Amino acid sequence: LSSAYFIAMSTKFACSFVFLLPSLFLAGCADASAMLPEPCAHPDASIHSDDPEVEVYFGCGCFWHVQHEFVVEEMTKLCRTGSDLTARTAYAGGTLGTQGGLVCYHNSMGKADYGQLGHSEVVSMNVPVSAFGSFAKKFWELCPKGVRRDVQDVGGEYRSVVGLPGGIHSSLMPELHAAATAKVLEGKGNDADTLGTDAVLVYDTTQFPAHVAEKYHQFHDDMLDQYGGAYHALRQFADKTQCPGDQSWPFFIS
Repeated sequence: LSSAYFIAMSTKFACSFVFLLPSLFLAGCADASAMLPEPCAHPDASIHSDDPEVEVYFGCGCFWHVQHEFVVEEMTKLCRTGSDLTARTAYAGGTLGTQGGLVCYHNSMGKADYGQLGHSEVVSMNVPVSAFGSFAKKFWELCPKGVRRDVQDVGGEYRSVVGLPGGIHSSLMPELHAAATAKVLEGKGNDADTLGTDAVLVYDTTQFPAHVAEKYHQFHDDMLDQYGGAYHALRQFADKTQCPGDQSWPFFIS
């Protein structure tokens, strides 16, 4: 593997040796680990079971901790668990789409590199329309004033974004605005980092769909937080991709 690959990968791993085996880091580098909550028995009364579901995505820095927070939101607000959970780490917002049908994390082959394709790290999910306001509120809690917590990660790959059907003209915009703590601007694609701009970019999911990330990036510990075995076990419900990262460590991501 090239030195450029190690430099790119090492920015996302807290333990000095882990960038050699990124999926191994799922076990965490600290003794303490968080526990997943029990899923609710019944969704909140404001969430209508017969509502159509909508695919949306949120991004604010590294997607690992963002996925964990939205998994917890699905469990406690929508009563989902196991294979019913829809939150997946993904890439979105680039004008170049895919390369051979793939969008991949940085790799030594330079194959379908999400940064080179103009994408940012996001977490995609399917939620009932009536639940979107709750998920938008969670986003603003994670991304106050559009500022990510992992400010050491810099570049367009970590910009703060939201993906909605119809983009800035979506019927869901009032719910996004309701708890907003930053400017909400239309994303054009291949946008620069939003850090320091007090802004979040909104993309149209039709024009800028989410491309689900590698299996080894799913249900992953964050650089600072370890989420425990029950969380890691959810990776069995994620699909393996043809990206180099998934193909290089078959023992860990089968």
